[in-house]
Order: sequence, then C-alpha cells, then structure tokens
Amino acid sequence: MGYLILIIFLLLSWYVIYNLLKKNEQLEDFITKQSEAIDVCDRRLRVIDERGSFASDDEIGWFFSEVKKIQEALNEFRLR
Repeated sequence: MGYLILIIFLLLSWYVIYNLLKKNEQLEDFITKQSEAIDVCDRRLRVIDERGSFASDDEIGWFFSEVKKIQEALNEFRLR
C-alpha cells in the first residue's frame, strides 16, 4: 500500500514539474523576444537622431527627449 502511494506521489510530482518547466520555457522565449524588440527600438532611435536634428528642434525636441527617456527605462529590462 505504501509503495502505491509513493508511486502516485512521484507521478503527480513529475507531471507538475513537467508542466512548470514548459511554462518557464515559454516565458523565457517571451522575455528573449521582448529584449530583442527593445534592442531594435534602441538602435532605431539612435539612427533616427544620429545628427541630433530632432533633439535640437524646439517643437519636436521635447517629444523626442520624452521618447528617449521611455527608451532608457525600457533598456533596463533587456537581457544582458
């Protein structure tokens, strides 16, 4: 009787661990994709203002500096 309970417990534990591992792998893939998207946005933002023309413009400069602040906040979430 004790062996049957142990076998059931081990099978149930294996099932739970397997499902948690699958979910963890899916989340790792999601985080990797998000990190890649942040990198692409960061590179694109740097290319757009390579000459500094947006940052120096009074009307667009304020908005562009806010976008750069948002990008800097997102950069903290990149995988390193």
